[in-house]
Amino acid sequence: MRVLAVIFMLAALATCAVALSADHPAASADSPAAADAKAALRTKQFEAAISGLQSAAEQGDTQSQYLLGLVYAKGVGTSVADEMARRWLGTAADKSHAEAAFALSGLLVNGSGEDRVEAQRWLARAASLGHAAAKQLIAAHALPLAPAHNPDGNVELARELLDWAVRKQDEQSVDAFAKAAGIDAEDAFGRTALDLAVIGGSARLVRHLLAAGAKAAHADHFGVTPLMLAAEGESTAILDAILRSNREVDAKDQAGNTALAYAARVGRIDQVNRLLAAGAGVEGENSDGWTVLDTAAKTNHPQVAQALRKAGATGRIKAALVREGAGIDVTHGGEMYSGWRPLAIAASRNDAKVVEEQLSSGARPDELTPQRDTPLLVAAKYHAPAVVAPLLHAGANPAFAGADGQTPLCYAAAHADVEVLDALLQKGVSPETHGRTEDPALVLAARAGDQTIVKHLIEAGADVNAVSPLGLTPAMVAAAGPDPQVLRMLIDAKANLAARDRAGRQALWFAAGAGNEEMIEMLLAAGAPIEAVAGSQSPLFAAVRAGRVSTVERMLRKGLAPNEPNSAGDTALIAAAARGDLAIVRVLLDGGASVNEQNSAGNTALIVATREGHTEVCKALLKAGANTRLRNQERHDALDTAKRRNLTEIVALLTTE
Repeated sequence: MRVLAVIFMLAALATCAVALSADHPAASADSPAAADAKAALRTKQFEAAISGLQSAAEQGDTQSQYLLGLVYAKGVGTSVADEMARRWLGTAADKSHAEAAFALSGLLVNGSGEDRVEAQRWLARAASLGHAAAKQLIAAHALPLAPAHNPDGNVELARELLDWAVRKQDEQSVDAFAKAAGIDAEDAFGRTALDLAVIGGSARLVRHLLAAGAKAAHADHFGVTPLMLAAEGESTAILDAILRSNREVDAKDQAGNTALAYAARVGRIDQVNRLLAAGAGVEGENSDGWTVLDTAAKTNHPQVAQALRKAGATGRIKAALVREGAGIDVTHGGEMYSGWRPLAIAASRNDAKVVEEQLSSGARPDELTPQRDTPLLVAAKYHAPAVVAPLLHAGANPAFAGADGQTPLCYAAAHADVEVLDALLQKGVSPETHGRTEDPALVLAARAGDQTIVKHLIEAGADVNAVSPLGLTPAMVAAAGPDPQVLRMLIDAKANLAARDRAGRQALWFAAGAGNEEMIEMLLAAGAPIEAVAGSQSPLFAAVRAGRVSTVERMLRKGLAPNEPNSAGDTALIAAAARGDLAIVRVLLDGGASVNEQNSAGNTALIVATREGHTEVCKALLKAGANTRLRNQERHDALDTAKRRNLTEIVALLTTE
């Protein structure tokens, strides 16, 4: 039935993944037309939806192209039109849309022998893009079934649509799909619609599902029940509804945690009180040997701990025994510090006195925790600036990288911990200290966008042109960030704005991609080179790929060559034509871009725009004098391309030239 087909469109919109190749950058936000079309689908306004999808698809919106192909394939609000379905699914599939490639394979499979060959090719393409079902079919040497125009009876699809309906809190659709899939149908993790409703926080839908017979005691593959999910959620109404249907309050997940432990872990005092009132037990241990009181203490929720003690709960962890006037008893670390030496425990507590006592007693300053952190790394990770000095004085190695490759200084820089950073720098740790695979501290600070950390590192003598393993400098990272002041500090410190990363990109490229006009002006005023270097990345391409019209205009006004090709031979105009970005195409043409340049595959902007079905772009290119007779390396011109893709409007446009 048509309603199911419409919701299939919406489910696809909600769940499908768009994986784009290097030649097709990540999809941008929906155009207004695409957004309106999707809203029309949701309200079953088919005519408006198709019109909106058509407009957005022709403007290059990949998701709209895919949805429009499905509309024609399934006859939603229109008659089934396989040719139109092939056209739009093919356009999206050409842009590495995995779901479109898989759907196109299904459309072609029952056609001619040539179609079946194409079906196999698109199936392989979908599998290469990570489509799970395509991978399974490839492994089984099979092709997909042609998509039915009515998805009734498809239990797997109904299960997916049930998830969608729950997320949308559409009770009518929930009932329809639950009837087909089963009210307690499980997803890949064993979760049911009731689990999703609890997670989504809809008390109304939870009550609706329970009234329809959903099992409140159902456990997923990890032993987690709706009651546990409700216990860690905010809604007391949901918890109350689950408790009325499930009195098994002491059920445990695979780790041995009860619903009460879930509530205690996140400090939900209202949920704790309700569970206690329902008879939840306070004793017993999980697989780590912790009781619910231990859990509340470990996660620092004193109000919950007090309520649990009042209910008779006791703890098992013998940690943090207090010695009068001397901090913690580090010789009895307890379960929370199992395997830790006293020095590391004291470091984690920022207890300089105990650290000094342990060092004086012969503790090694670089002894490792079970997590392979030194006490100095522990100090950085636990925000313990007071213990940095005694550890360094005792010979702790500030360049030691833990199992995660992080060093103390870089950890502090990345996490904007100025106190630990200053404690390290003031004791002579070089600002250039970093692990073999770790970004330099100044690069990390620039990425974090923390002005204070950047300032302190520069003042300490950090190399303003330090390079990350990927060739990124602090200026490049800052240019892509949100804070112009960080970039200003680096420029004032004489950052090399001509430096290039391994892909040949400069700081200006990153600023252009981010579309930050203030940073672009700052870089240009500071002398950042604007000319492209052969084989390297032009900032113009970054602006084109990001859809930054004003940035493209600014770059052209500053004298950036519009016809400089990238490593694939594409010019900025070819890149803009492939995206279907009419506004940028016009700006480039007005700025002197050559309309007939060919890339390394021989494609012109017109051929590329035709291939993608961008009718309005084709019109603009033809008006600018595009040569319709130029052929690519496959000996195809724009008209050949249009005919092969059944692009009737563009065919008519080209034949009148």
